[in-house]
Amino acid sequence: MENRRSGKIMTKDHFYLVFIILLLIGIPLGIRAYDHSLKPQNLPPDTKEFTLTGNSQKGWILGEVQAYDILSVFKKEEGQTDPVLKVTKGDQVVLKLRSSDVTHGFAMKAFGIYISKGIDPGQTIYVKFKADKTGTFMFACTVFCGDIHHSMKGSLIVSEVVSEAVSEVIPEVVTQ
Repeated sequence: MENRRSGKIMTKDHFYLVFIILLLIGIPLGIRAYDHSLKPQNLPPDTKEFTLTGNSQKGWILGEVQAYDILSVFKKEEGQTDPVLKVTKGDQVVLKLRSSDVTHGFAMKAFGIYISKGIDPGQTIYVKFKADKTGTFMFACTVFCGDIHHSMKGSLIVSEVVSEAVSEVIPEVVTQ
């Protein structure tokens, strides 16, 4: 296939190269646009957002997991750490739940959250709730996902609202 345009010849190789480059650029942009379209709209500006990614070897990971973190030959083997999310009572909370390898579930019973259909690899599920009670609340995977499934958990710590008047330091006057 040759195409003559203003004296230049475009071969099949050039066509395929351009096609592959556009594909490599388009797929990540498409994924980002899809994730953005799933995100809950009209959230207050002070909403607390957390990304939790399920991994059958590392448990719940706070934040996004990049492909090279899982597929790299040179990756560091790190132990499992349970994520701790901290918010204040009354905060609007959004959890972005993802899976990096197998289907995972999610439950935080104290706030009535239970993902029954599972979170498949590549899928994003947003959960929105108001932290309306104080304490430490556990969340866990609800779909058997591997050897560490039983320890795939984390916690949400909701602390009491501290008013600015109470948090000010009032100087003591000492008389002798």
